[in-house]
Amino acid sequence: MPDDIQHRLVVGLLLWSLASLGAATVGLYARPSEFWRSFWFMSGIWGLIDGLIGWSALLGEPGTAAKLLPALRINAGLDLLYLASAGVLLSRKGPMLRGFGLGVLVQGSFLLAFDGYYWWRCAGLVG
Repeated sequence: MPDDIQHRLVVGLLLWSLASLGAATVGLYARPSEFWRSFWFMSGIWGLIDGLIGWSALLGEPGTAAKLLPALRINAGLDLLYLASAGVLLSRKGPMLRGFGLGVLVQGSFLLAFDGYYWWRCAGLVG
């Protein structure tokens, strides 16, 4: 596989996916409180989705930095929506909703930093 920006991005996303799925598996197995069960469940769902996105990108056509920029801009905007949604969920009274909120906050924060970094890298390559 060539050492290009898309490949590094996809590998990073797949590693995050594996970390999320692994942590969720251990966390759910521990049978914690409702708050933590919902947190780990949400982390696992996000890990699964990130893995599917990464896997499909790995199998697809390679993209240039110029082609990645629009997708990264959109993703960064979505990440901000995830963080806003996390804030709403965290403000709820039920432990399940707050656990989901923390899960979305962790995943959304990582993805915002991840997408922001690759947006910056791609913008530097494009000029």
